[in-house]
Amino acid sequence: MKEADILRDILQHRISNQVYYNENIINIRNPEVRQLFTQARDDEMRAIVKLQQKIERLEANPGIIAKMFPTKKRY
Repeated sequence: MKEADILRDILQHRISNQVYYNENIINIRNPEVRQLFTQARDDEMRAIVKLQQKIERLEANPGIIAKMFPTKKRY
């Protein structure tokens, strides 16, 4: 399995987590719990954006500049 495929699987899991938080925020009456779910949803969104960017970088064909000056791996 390629790295991009693994990242896509993780991305789908993160998206389903975000949907879960969004659906439940509507029904939560306790403001503290609602805030926790909102923070968790926002954390998932940031992770989703990072994963999407990583997948795009993996799938992009490296140009001459990228070959000459490779970037550091980000974890």
